[in-house]
Amino acid sequence: MLDYLATLFAEPLAFFDQAIYRVIAVLIGLCFHEWGHAYAAYRCGDDTAKRMGRLSLNPLRHLDPFGTLLMFFAGFGYAKPVPVNPWNYRGDRRKADLIVSLAGITINIGLFILFTLLTAGLSLFLWIPEVVSEVGLSTVISYRYNAIWTIISGYGMESFGALIENPVVLPLVRLCAYTALINLNLAVFNLIPLPPLDGYHVFNDLVLRGRFQLSERAFRIGMIIVLILSAKGILGNIISAVVYPAQDLLLIPIRMIWG
Repeated sequence: MLDYLATLFAEPLAFFDQAIYRVIAVLIGLCFHEWGHAYAAYRCGDDTAKRMGRLSLNPLRHLDPFGTLLMFFAGFGYAKPVPVNPWNYRGDRRKADLIVSLAGITINIGLFILFTLLTAGLSLFLWIPEVVSEVGLSTVISYRYNAIWTIISGYGMESFGALIENPVVLPLVRLCAYTALINLNLAVFNLIPLPPLDGYHVFNDLVLRGRFQLSERAFRIGMIIVLILSAKGILGNIISAVVYPAQDLLLIPIRMIWG
């Protein structure tokens, strides 16, 4: 977080340029994530979120004021949790809780796949043909190499101007690549089994058979712990360890087609 804030004072224009793309990407990921929880809960019999206006993709319905400020100035953030009443679930409440918990993560994975494919398709028009034919499309969009990080950071033209055929496509590639990355990060982050993250509910439902129930106070303490671990970069290291191999799996068919 400190490195992120240092950019604000060292290169304020670059900071706000990156923040605009980051905020758009995070808004897409968070709003669809929370909508997924609300929709899954509704389908399982609980209309609490719908009655409170959370069955919506309107960002204003989901944003938390402090979480939004963190998103802009700290590089990470959070939305308001979707309210659910497990007693309204039809049938097996533990199964319904598992479905609702996994709904947001599943949507984030779907968005990661969609925006990665969009990044790949747009990249065919971004680079000169020799780049794709000689280096390979999977290389220029892979998190393991420098090209996509340079584009995400906003230095694509500065670093690769001679290799870029259609600069007008560059902002779209940047936004799609950023959105894909953010959604994959959100999916992995929420799978971490710490309260109040979705991973805690998944772990409790699958491993502990729903026997371990925490109070609201415990969830608030857990949220503080999650924010501290995020600020120290610990959770970021865990996410990075998963993000690279996860994208590699998605790049296999792209590599088979375009090299």
